[in-house]
Parts: sequence; C-alpha cells; structure tokens
Amino acid sequence: MKGRLFNFRLPFFSALSLTAGIAAVYAFAHFGWDFFYLLAVVPCTAAIFISLSVLSCKKGTLLKCALLAAFFALGCIYASIIFNNLSIPPAVSGRVASVTGVVEDVLVTSSGRPYVILSSAAADGVPLAGKIAVYLSDEAGGALSPGYKVSLFGYVGHYDLFSYGSLNYRVINGITNYAEAYGSVEFAYGFSLFGSVRKAVYDVLYANLDGETAAVAYAMITGSTQDVSAQTLNAFRYGGVAHIFAVSGLNITVLYVSVLFLLRLFRMPKVPAAAISCAVIAFYTGLCGFTLSAVRAAVMCGVAAISSLARKKYDGLNSLSVAVIIILLVNPLNLFDVGFILSVSAMLGIIFLSHNLNNVLIKLPAKIRANITMSVASQISTLPALMLTFGYISGAGLILNIAVLPVLTFLYVFLFACVVLCLIVPPLSSVVLPVAALPLQAVVNFFVSCGFERSLISGFGGAWLPFVLLLFVAALSDKFNFSRSVRGVLALISVCAFALGCFLSGYMRGGRTQITAGGCYGGGMVLFRSQTATTLVISSQSYPGGSADFVSVYAPEGVDNLIILGGDDAVSYYYSCGVDAENVYLSPANINLGGADGANLYFEQNFESGGTYYAFNDSYTLTVHTEGVSVCISFGDRNGAEGCDLLITDGALCPANTVVYFGERGGEFSLYAKGRLQFAAEGGKLILEG
Repeated sequence: MKGRLFNFRLPFFSALSLTAGIAAVYAFAHFGWDFFYLLAVVPCTAAIFISLSVLSCKKGTLLKCALLAAFFALGCIYASIIFNNLSIPPAVSGRVASVTGVVEDVLVTSSGRPYVILSSAAADGVPLAGKIAVYLSDEAGGALSPGYKVSLFGYVGHYDLFSYGSLNYRVINGITNYAEAYGSVEFAYGFSLFGSVRKAVYDVLYANLDGETAAVAYAMITGSTQDVSAQTLNAFRYGGVAHIFAVSGLNITVLYVSVLFLLRLFRMPKVPAAAISCAVIAFYTGLCGFTLSAVRAAVMCGVAAISSLARKKYDGLNSLSVAVIIILLVNPLNLFDVGFILSVSAMLGIIFLSHNLNNVLIKLPAKIRANITMSVASQISTLPALMLTFGYISGAGLILNIAVLPVLTFLYVFLFACVVLCLIVPPLSSVVLPVAALPLQAVVNFFVSCGFERSLISGFGGAWLPFVLLLFVAALSDKFNFSRSVRGVLALISVCAFALGCFLSGYMRGGRTQITAGGCYGGGMVLFRSQTATTLVISSQSYPGGSADFVSVYAPEGVDNLIILGGDDAVSYYYSCGVDAENVYLSPANINLGGADGANLYFEQNFESGGTYYAFNDSYTLTVHTEGVSVCISFGDRNGAEGCDLLITDGALCPANTVVYFGERGGEFSLYAKGRLQFAAEGGKLILEG
C-alpha cells in the first residue's frame, strides 16, 4: 500500500512472533538463564499496549498487536515446556533395561555399526518420550525392517539437550534416548505402510540397477542418502545441487502439478482433482519420512489448492508463513533443523526477490527467465545458512542450478513414473529401469569426474553475514516500498559491509597465532592459524563429518598441515575425515601402513611450520610452541608433557595454567558445553577470545 514501508501480512508476522518466542527460550536455555526472567515480557507488552491506546484509536491495530503478542507468548511457553521435558532423563536412564518398540528406520554409523530408530518405545514397560536409537551388537542377528516390533536388553542412556555448544541434532530429530543392545534381538513382523512402500521401492531399484545408481535414484525419490557413497554425495554437494536429495519444494511441486495435470487431462472436476492431488502429496510426504522440507512444501501446495478452489489470489508469503506456524506448533525444535532453515530461506528468497529479478531479465524467454530467477534468488537467501553450517558455497552451483537443474527435474519425474509403473507391473522392471537409469548414470559420472571441489568459494562468513544479506534483500525486494535512491544507498551499504566483513574475517596479523579448539563425537580437533601457515591437529577417533565442518568454518582457505593423533591405523583416518592437506604428520611410534594419496606423509618426532614448533610425546600426545606459548594436546590415558600454558585433553592431566576438556568432564572449560573455544598466542601471552 502506498505510503507504507511494507504491507502488513498477519500470517507472516504471526510466524515471526512465534519464531521469536521460541528463539528467546533457546537463548535462555543456551546461556543458562532462568526462564523466570521471560516474565519481563509481560510489563513490556503492557507498556506497548498502553502507548498504542494513547497514540491510536484504531481497534484493528490493537487487535493485531494482541494477536502477535499471543503468538510470541505461545512460542515462549510451548518451547520452555518442551526444553524442560527434554532435559529430564527417564527413570530407567543409566542402567540396563528391557527395551521394546517399533522399528522406524534401519541405519549404519560412520564406523559401520548398525543401529535402529525405534518409535512407540518403552523401557521396563515405562513409555519413553520421543524415539530411541538402539546400537546393535554383533550377536543381534536377523534382518530388521521398518514396522518390525523388537524387544531387547541394553544399557539405556539419555541424550543431553545441548552438546558441543548447540542443540543436539539427535534431539532436534526427536531421538531423545539411546540404548546399547546386549546379545540378540527378538523381533516380530509388523506392518508399516510407508516402510513397506519404501522397501518395495528400494528392492525394485537395487534388483535392476548397479548399487551406486540405485542409491542415487532412491535418494532422489525418498530423500534418504544412507547408501550414497561419500564420493558421489560430495560431488553433488560441491556442484551445488545436493538439494535434489532433500525432498522439498522442487519434488513436491513437480509431483503435485504432474498429478493435477493428469487428472485434468481425464476431465476430472476441480474439487476431486485437488483433493486427490493433495492426498498423493500427503502420502508421498509420509513416504519420505515427513521431513520438514517436504512438510513445508506439502502445506504450501495445500494452501495453493484451497486458494485456487476459492478463486482467491495465491500469496506465497502467507502460504509459507502458515506452513512455518504448523511445523513449529508440531515441534518448536524444528526451528533449529538445518534442512528446515535452508528450505524456508530458499522460499523466502524466491518470494522476496523473484519479481524484481524477473523484471531485470524480462527480455529472456519466460521459462529460462523463471529458472534463472528462482535459482539466483534461492542461492542468495540460503547463503548465510550454507556458510555458517558448511563454511563454503559452490561457485559451480551458481551455473549448474540454472543449466543442470531442469535436467535433474526431468529425470526425477521420469524415474518416479518408471518406478511406479514397475511396482504396478513387476515384470517390466528388468526392461524399463536399466534403460530409464542411463541418463542418471551419465549425470552421476559427470559430477564425480568434474572435480567441482575446485569451485568452492569460502573465506567469508560469520554472525554478521545474515544482517548484511537482509539489508541487501531489502534493497532488491519489491516487498519493501523504498524509493530508488534509498534502495541504492542500502545496496551500497550492504556491499561495503560485506567486503569489510570478508577482509576482517580472513585477516591475520604477524606475530600472532590463533588457536581454535573444537570437540565432536569421539574426539576433537585443534587449529593453529598464523599469517604463514595453518595446521590442524585431530584425533583419529573423531566423527569425520565434524572434522570437515570444523575446517570449513574456521579455516575456509584450507589447511597446510594435518597432524593425526591415534593408534597404528591413524593414517587411515586421512581418507575418511574429509580434510585435504599438503602435508600429513604422524608420530614415529605409528606403523607406516602406506602413503596418503595427494599428500606428503611424514613420521617425524619434531618439525616446524610457519614459526610454530610441534613435537610428539607419543602417538596420542603433542606439544606445540608458538609465539612464546606452550600448548599440549592429549587424546590418550597418560600425558608425557611436564607442563604448559594451555592443556587441551580428553582426560589425561599435566600442570597447566588453563585446561580445556574435549568431552563431558568438568574443569575450567568443556568443549562439550562450549562447542568451540578460541585463544590467541601473542608476545608470550595466551589470550581467551571467545
């Protein structure tokens, strides 16, 4: 509306208020503040209403503010209840119990150990809140599938709400407990509609295609990347198109439009056609495990269908807002799911930027223009989430999402139709699927062989990035009623702020070494970064994904040296950790089991890099001297160091001025609680930076 900065949309601001309430509770829980202080919102809200009553006579304004305040309060109250409940372990936690439940998923850890996710679980007959992850023993036996009812004995534990400085990703996914199974597992067949269909899709693909092609096809259809090799998955990630494996707006919308088109082709009336299309989408969302991105897209399709039947203009922003409200009311922790954040961010980018970007490209053909517009808008809006999560974006993806994504969309529809046909008429599968998968094989070979990791863009990012991007989006969006001069000023400010942020985040002055310690499941890592060299020290027991993400965020320019602490097989960790380095160092006490492809492998007691001196005490302990500061890193039971300024350890102790623990132990600092700690060594002093 003319004269306003933006047009008020009640669903959008209601979603923002609900999100703000949940985020406030998260902040209180993260920093250990008492939820009691949230009551300060009450007098603040009252003051706002009194002020509005004096300044405005419009009842509509007061009603809108009251509704937004109610959504904020709902977010606070609901989230605080959930956070509090999840923090309390069940009565059986910490002891052996009889566990029963229904298999929801069968998975494998990064080390190859099988485990199952159980829903409707109970321990010693007491129902458990949320799901439970059961890690199976070698004696477990049997082939479990979704829907099976199982019974076992095992040690039951409870996942902490926070781990390594952030919300536990397992808890976000609804997995609140775990069990270490002892001995065999008793199981009985149980019917699972979605599990049975997923198994049928899995079997028909793997029976007629090679393993890797079948894994990629299964991931495109169901969103499960469990069987896709790390090489192939990384190739698609580096190419910037891994989102084809996350069943979301693209898959749901294409399927919805395709089903609706077929029904209209047979002259089915609008209402039954819309109802059947929505039912198909709802079933497909369940088939994909009700992932948040799929649920978001399904709700938006439902809103679009209702708008069409009611002959109302479809509003994408309101539709997205309704989807967000529904998802957060189901579980407030969904707000912190990376997939949900990326999905919503991409849609916001398309909604806020597509109109003006479309006007810029108005001379191009409509389909090409729409493809470019959606690709550019979604990539701009997901930039902060990608950088803060992975530490990089794909430069190749900027082009591939425009050129290759239409091909992948066609392949998805084609494969989906072929799989449905083969499930209905099984004898056709041996003929149809091998031929239908040929284009997909070509695409997989293309991504694996092209080496898109060389196109990764990193070296920038941080907490400042979302604010700068928000300013940039406001300057370009048609949702804000700015004049051209104001838009130009905002764009200039955002570009300058971005350039300054990139410079400051990558700048390292001489005579100073930055020391960043991070913990992850099984171990941890320490990064030494100076003006001339970057060295990563890591435990061979660390979860590989955590190591790669740590480097992406804190050393986006890459590492020069990789030091691996661990047993004789520590060198093998180089191939699984996902960290590339020019030089790899291990203790001379380790057995040389072979080289490290693409890197120089050294077994040296002492060495120097960039003015920092490293010395192995044993295979599990390293002493580092940099800028007059001594640091000891230990992953073993004993510590051969005599003393140091900073000790970073998983348990072994030596005299030290500052002690940091990788795991859950107490002490001055715990990386399990803090997540990351940054120090600086300068002029013989150790400085805590955050």
